[in-house]
Amino acid sequence: MGLHHVLHDRLAGREHNSFYDRLPPGRVETRYLIATAGRAGSTLLCSRIGEYGVLGFPDEFLNEAFVERLDLVFPQPNLDDFEAYVSARFVSPNGVFGLKSDWWRFDAARRHDLCRSFYEPLDLVVYLWRDDFVAQAVSYTLAVETQQWHARDAVDGDLETAQREVPYDGDKVETAARNILNQEHMWSRFLAGCDAPVIRLSYEALTADPDEAVARIGETLGVDLPPREAAPRMRKGRSGVGREWRERFAAERGEFIRFWNEHRGTMTASA
Repeated sequence: MGLHHVLHDRLAGREHNSFYDRLPPGRVETRYLIATAGRAGSTLLCSRIGEYGVLGFPDEFLNEAFVERLDLVFPQPNLDDFEAYVSARFVSPNGVFGLKSDWWRFDAARRHDLCRSFYEPLDLVVYLWRDDFVAQAVSYTLAVETQQWHARDAVDGDLETAQREVPYDGDKVETAARNILNQEHMWSRFLAGCDAPVIRLSYEALTADPDEAVARIGETLGVDLPPREAAPRMRKGRSGVGREWRERFAAERGEFIRFWNEHRGTMTASA
């Protein structure tokens, strides 16, 4: 079920639902994009941003899974209703709105002229990547295989158990790595022509200090952040399986890793 089908073929074909007329409109004055690929820490970043309450409440509004969940819970929106609802409910009181997206969905939305109020005009792009793209690919592969994407998806201890049941597959890890590397290449091309300021933020820096990452976003947008003393609610799942897979992949496909550590972002990584 792709983004174009859910937004264009389903929602755009409906009549306006008067239910959405009852909702107060949002006041979006500042927009930013968190540009990323899977398993680079974007959920942690978005969760911590939302806890501050002044930088919007960014999420994957262009992800067909998000649209599907909203469509199940709320009276059936058409495309304009969906766009207006998200803009109104996920903007902070000072008018700041954030969108998180991978390259494929962001590109599809632009090509098919979908939900442009989410990302035009942009006042900031936060480019989030992971230094260790192999660990990222392993994490993505395990998440797909177990359908456990975050610590909240599993009771403590269950993540390790679920991942232990997945047989190692180097081909799947390489496919995930190539997907990540392709997105990095496309994002680099987009950023090269982007007029908005860009913050480049690594997963490693983000996980070391989420509040510093949020502070950089607030400073760039000119938004004063309230003090936060409580630790981030989002936490990283604990499992040794990812480390074991990463070590095995490195032992088996060292040349692949060396090549892409040198050339990542500069070309596509099609097999």
